[in-house]
Amino acid sequence: MLVVFLLPQPAWAITLEQVPNPRRQYGGWVSDTANILSSSTENELNRLITQLEQRTSAEMAVVTVPNTQGYATPKDFTTQLFNYWGIGKAGQNNGVLFLISVGDRRVEIETGRGLVAILPDSRVQQIIDQQILPRFRNGDFDGGTLAGVRQLTSVLQGQPVANVPAAASGVTTSTIATSSGAVAQGIDSSLVEGILLLLGIIILGLGWQRSRMPVSLRAERGGRQVLSLTRRDPRTGAVLSSVQSDPIRLFLYSGSLCLGVFLGLSSGNWLGFALPVVAAMATDGTLGRKRGIPFQPVVCQACGRPMRPIQPQLLDKYLPQEHRLARSRGRARYYGWFCPTCQGIAVVVREGTLSRHLYCPRCQALTLDLTTQVLREATYSSSGLKLEILSCPICGYRSEREVVIPELSDTDTDSDFGGDSDFGGGSSGGGGAGGSW
Repeated sequence: MLVVFLLPQPAWAITLEQVPNPRRQYGGWVSDTANILSSSTENELNRLITQLEQRTSAEMAVVTVPNTQGYATPKDFTTQLFNYWGIGKAGQNNGVLFLISVGDRRVEIETGRGLVAILPDSRVQQIIDQQILPRFRNGDFDGGTLAGVRQLTSVLQGQPVANVPAAASGVTTSTIATSSGAVAQGIDSSLVEGILLLLGIIILGLGWQRSRMPVSLRAERGGRQVLSLTRRDPRTGAVLSSVQSDPIRLFLYSGSLCLGVFLGLSSGNWLGFALPVVAAMATDGTLGRKRGIPFQPVVCQACGRPMRPIQPQLLDKYLPQEHRLARSRGRARYYGWFCPTCQGIAVVVREGTLSRHLYCPRCQALTLDLTTQVLREATYSSSGLKLEILSCPICGYRSEREVVIPELSDTDTDSDFGGDSDFGGGSSGGGGAGGSW
């Protein structure tokens, strides 16, 4: 019998005082403590928020942290940080805090009391659900953060914001109704309905049967193997960057589309078309949390016997130090299976799109840290200088480089991150919204 003990994960708790205040540090609005945003994204975020502050006096801070351990919830940490910094102008309370907690896989957007009318909690939740979380689930922190800030600044500046269409296909109800009417003129509608119903049932049935078939984990063609567990353990196993997966989603959407058209034709009400499609999207959303990870039964590649899933909280037992560290910092997600027959282990890691920039060039561990130290502040008459330090806690790798900070300018919003030395002294009563990816 396999007995797995729960090992405590290392914790890197961060306090409010340890989060660098970007207004004091370099006169900007972004504090990327978790190192998930690129330099170009930080520059664009600073430009957008500076423009917002110049036009409306509203202030916005974008903060990323590894986790919010030590606080009741990520929301509690966000509210306390908002009031600790005093985001927004005093008396107006027109501040916004956009916080990303990588380890908690959580986004929180906190709003000041003075923004309730123009930016209600329901609007904030809509922006999180439609613009931010879908991109974060694909590992696109740059795209999700930029999309969220662009929507927030547009709303706060009173600019019209295009609503996200409910379906990306561009096919509207009226278009479908017109097309179906033309088809019905030339073909017996009952025959069409029967074919669609039968086809939908067959496709969904094939998909369900496919989902019950065992799969063997193997790397995709060109997929990079992160490490082999056989280096420290004679049991068969490997940590893979990606695996081949069966096209279950193709069966799901094709079958649901057929059933949707069938219901629309047979009932004469095209609301029936939406029911199977919505159900398929909900199912896909559930499966999408483990996109690329097989949810079918897994068999051992070595002996062909069924494998058992390893609970995520128990997976550290099978991971080397560098992978435990990468997992605890939210750099990647790990899924594991154990073979009770031959003691084989298979672990699959799903990395974010930005993770490739966080690999140590020496030991190849996903543990590279970037810290920034301002050596000389930029002014309106001279440029500044900052020191960027890349370090790896696993092998001790360290690299330093000096980066010039452009001098401040009244006319160039790309480099003008504001002349204030701090936020304006606003406060929050806990308004806003949040979401998990």
